[in-house]
Amino acid sequence: MTKINTTKIFDKDYMPYIVSRGKWCTRLVLLVAYLPVLVLLFYFDAHPTSDSIFTGMVSMLSILLPWYVVDPISLQSIFGVPGMYLSYMAGNTKEVRVPASTQALNAAGYQLGTQEGTIISAIGISTSTFISLTLMTFLAISGQVIIQILPQPILDALQYLLPALFGALFTDRLLNSPAKLSLSSLPVIFIVKVLAVMGIFTVLPFGGGYASIIICVITCMILAKMLCAKKIVDESC
Repeated sequence: MTKINTTKIFDKDYMPYIVSRGKWCTRLVLLVAYLPVLVLLFYFDAHPTSDSIFTGMVSMLSILLPWYVVDPISLQSIFGVPGMYLSYMAGNTKEVRVPASTQALNAAGYQLGTQEGTIISAIGISTSTFISLTLMTFLAISGQVIIQILPQPILDALQYLLPALFGALFTDRLLNSPAKLSLSSLPVIFIVKVLAVMGIFTVLPFGGGYASIIICVITCMILAKMLCAKKIVDESC
């Protein structure tokens, strides 16, 4: 009986297929994203001035440009290449796709960065996309009615939803990864948070709001690599 070479299939068949389809789908999504602009420009003859275009570009770039660097670094290890394509086309990368990916990995019992983990992460993100589309359609129709009947304490609590989500995800990673590897990140996070509260990063371009994530991600990656290289943790790194 011939043994299936999964590594060869993953590298030679699966990944080239994903990259090829991912590029074309991304271009299609980009075209669809610009359709409202083209309709306003050519159908409604709405021509913004050069000053307004430049002002809008500066405003958006000052917010989004740093995350163009931060997001691929912080999300690549979780999503893998297929998940990155799916997440950037579907949106809600941190709020929805990260939890979907990590929970799918935990349920399947695979590690981040492995071939199996890459595929499982893509399946989790794909499933979450269909669920999100269904829920968003429902909420777009009835969401305002639901919000109006919710009591004020629940509405006030909704602002803590995202911090609670990330706290739960971080706790999950602490419990499901080597203790020394997880705990080594806590001093880094604490120090960076103190520096951010002191306003140290405000001297950086675009306000420096992105610096905390970049420092935490890169420093924790280096720490994990050092701990694995010195065999301080015996898990797969």
